Amino acid sequence: MSPIFPALKEAGAVFSQVMGYERPAWFDKKNATNEKGSPKFRIATTNGFGKPHWFDHVQSEYENCRERIGMSDYSTFTKIDLWSKGNEVVDLLQYLCSNDVDQPVGSIIHTGMHNRHGGYENDCSLARLSENHYMMIAPTVQQARCKAWIDRHLPPGGRVSVSDVTSMYTAICIMGPFTRIMLSELTDTDLSPKSFPFFTCKELDVGLANGIRALNLTHTGELGYVLYIPNEFALHVYTKLMEAGQKYGIRHCGYYAMRTLRVEKFFAFWGQDLDTFTTPLECGRMWRVKFNKGVDFIGRDALLQQRDKGVERMYIQLLINDHDPDLDLWSWGGEPIYRDGVYCGQTTTTAYGFTFKKQICLGFVKNLHSSGRALPVTNDYILSGDYEVEIAGIRYPAKANLHSPNLPTKYPDQEREAYKATRDKMDESNLLAYRPNK
Repeated sequence: MSPIFPALKEAGAVFSQVMGYERPAWFDKKNATNEKGSPKFRIATTNGFGKPHWFDHVQSEYENCRERIGMSDYSTFTKIDLWSKGNEVVDLLQYLCSNDVDQPVGSIIHTGMHNRHGGYENDCSLARLSENHYMMIAPTVQQARCKAWIDRHLPPGGRVSVSDVTSMYTAICIMGPFTRIMLSELTDTDLSPKSFPFFTCKELDVGLANGIRALNLTHTGELGYVLYIPNEFALHVYTKLMEAGQKYGIRHCGYYAMRTLRVEKFFAFWGQDLDTFTTPLECGRMWRVKFNKGVDFIGRDALLQQRDKGVERMYIQLLINDHDPDLDLWSWGGEPIYRDGVYCGQTTTTAYGFTFKKQICLGFVKNLHSSGRALPVTNDYILSGDYEVEIAGIRYPAKANLHSPNLPTKYPDQEREAYKATRDKMDESNLLAYRPNK
């Protein structure tokens, strides 16, 4: 549990478990205390396969993140520091990562680490803290796995140092249209878009607590920041944020609201949508692969070969139609997908989209020959089909998307709308931009 666990428990957190950590799933202030008036520890449950009992709580948290300020505990995320005296850490990461990590100090690089087949061994964000010092943020379930992958490829002689700092920092994410103005009240650092743009990092003082690593991203597509706070300052900073945010309508938000936000924005997560068999071409992340960075990174040859040959499955978003969330059973992942009446794949992550007011499924679609042989999948193939998702034996029509649709909001923002996690451009010729120079 994180240092702010008691405060979250008092605020009505209903906890789920991930990798041994207690993580809030949603918040319910009612019935949050026992007969003695002390905060109760409550475990998240979903009883049944229809509309869950936590629906209204998650909807309120979701709306807060999009229209006011939501605060979420990200402390379970894997955090690993990598550094060296010279450029050895840069050389190592260039070899491990498909994106170009040699970006200016203060940059955040979202990248994959791939195996020799091009599949994802790790999906992470790298914050370049100094010339030869990076902080890696990876999924919670990757904590031991991604460090083992890095350790396996370390250069000899201890020239690169690697330290798992997950338990040293409390991570608090604040998101919503008023986060910048609220955080500005607690720090002397200029947070304007020109000084602290999207996908960059800075060290901040917040409420007189120093050494806070602030990343200008939220992993949900909403505006905001993730603050990596030394544990000794965590409760103090949390309190300051809650006090400053009262006039902006700040409220606690759990993991279920975060999941809905990222599913609507078409964000893939490792362990749920991505695995060691998934490549960037299949999940729409080729724009993060830099073949021409001058480094023969792990998986490069396999990705070049797949690019030239074509992919046999593609990651898509499906908006479910003719589905009554109050009466019909819900999708929970693993449902069959049909194209023109023929089975073509299955869902991975699902959620109810509060902006679209319908179920949303993410998943992979194949182009299967009648013999069962997989054929190449193209954008035209995806967009030309009629889709259904089978939920508990009933097929519901669905609209397929290859990229994140625009979500209407009360407070439009150029930074938020400019970033697309999946398929930066719809045009398939976009792939040509990544062919190495001849």
